[in-house]
Amino acid sequence: MKKRILFSFLTALLVFMMHSRADAAPMLFEKDGLQVGYDDGFVIKAQDQFMIKFGAWLQFQHEYINYDDSRPNTSGFKVAKGRLRWSGFMFNPNLGYVIQLELADPSKVNETDNDRTKDVSLKDFAIDIKHYEKFNIRIGQFKVPFNRQQLAFFGDLQFVDTSLASKSFNANQTNARDIGIMLNGGIDDHKIEYFFGLFNGNGINQASNNDNTQYLTVARVVLNPFGRMSISESDVNDTQHQLLSIGAAFAHDGGNTNAATPGTASTLAFEFAYKYQGISAQGEYYFRDANNNPDANGGYVQGGIFVKPKTVEVAVRYALLNPSGGNNNVEELTAGVNFFFAGHRRKLQIDLSNISSDAGDTDDQRIRTQYQISF
Repeated sequence: MKKRILFSFLTALLVFMMHSRADAAPMLFEKDGLQVGYDDGFVIKAQDQFMIKFGAWLQFQHEYINYDDSRPNTSGFKVAKGRLRWSGFMFNPNLGYVIQLELADPSKVNETDNDRTKDVSLKDFAIDIKHYEKFNIRIGQFKVPFNRQQLAFFGDLQFVDTSLASKSFNANQTNARDIGIMLNGGIDDHKIEYFFGLFNGNGINQASNNDNTQYLTVARVVLNPFGRMSISESDVNDTQHQLLSIGAAFAHDGGNTNAATPGTASTLAFEFAYKYQGISAQGEYYFRDANNNPDANGGYVQGGIFVKPKTVEVAVRYALLNPSGGNNNVEELTAGVNFFFAGHRRKLQIDLSNISSDAGDTDDQRIRTQYQISF
C-alpha cells in the first residue's frame, strides 16, 4: 500500500515539475472579415455568419485499488477521457451547435474475437436556438438537466471523478445523457434559471431510438440570489463576491428498458453550491421511487479551499448511497489535492478514497492520480 501511495505521488511530482503555470493568450488573425486563430480552442470565424471552435481534452490517470475481500488488487494507467469537441454557430450567433466525441469510451467495449477494446462514442450533438435570453431551445443528444454534478463538464470537477451518489441518480436510470428537446432560460440577469425537458428516456446512441411509447420528463429550477453562478466546481477564479446557488429538480422516467431492472421511476434532487475567495462547497440529495426496484436515496457534500490562490487546492468529499432502503449503505470518503496550471484546462489531481459497503462489510481503498490537458 505504501509503495502505491509513493508511486502516485512521484508520478504527480514528476508532472508538476515539468509543467510550469501558463495561460495561453488568445491569438486571432483577421483579414476581410475572416478570423483565424486560437482562443481556448482553434477558431475560424466569418463575421456573424459562421464560427467553429475545435478543441481536445485528455485525462491520463493512474488508479490503484486495495480491495477488502477476495478480489485481487488492481493497479494501472488508463486514458480516462479522450474527447474531441466542436462548437460555434451558423448563419447567426443565435443558432449555435456543439458536437462531442469520446475516443476511449469504457461503456462502449468491442468484444469481437475476444478482444476487449474501448470504442468511439458520440456524446453530444445538439443545436441551440437562443434568440431570447429568457427562452432558449436545445434539441439533439446532450446532458439531461437534472443532476448538478453530472451536468458539470467532466474537466471542471473538483475531484478526479463524480461521487458514487451522483453516478447512481441519473434521470433516465442509466447515464447523464439522452435524446430530446429542452427549454431553458434566465430571469432577472439569471438570478432565476429554469430547465424543462422531454427525452426518449433510454440513453444515447440507441439503435431503436425510443424503446417504447413513454418519455422521460424533467424539470429543474435554480436560484442564484447573488448573481449568475457557473456549474463548474472549485473556485479556481478566486471569486471576489459571494456566489450562492440553490436548486431542485424532478424527473419521471416512463420506463427505460435499458436500465438494470426496467420500469418507471420518479427521482427528486435538491442542490446547493457556494463560492467565495477560493473557498467552495456544494452538495446534493437524491430520492428515487421506482415501481420495479426498492426506493433509493443518497447524496454527497464536498468542499475545497485554495491554499495558494488559483494554483493549489485541498478538498474533501463525503458521499452516501442507499440503493434499496435497507441496511446496505455504501459510503465514500475522499480527500484530494489539485494543482492548477491554467485553470481547469491544465491541472493535476490526486485523491485518496475509502469506500465502505455495509452489504459486504468491506472497506476498499483507492488512490488516483490524474493529469488533464486541453488544447
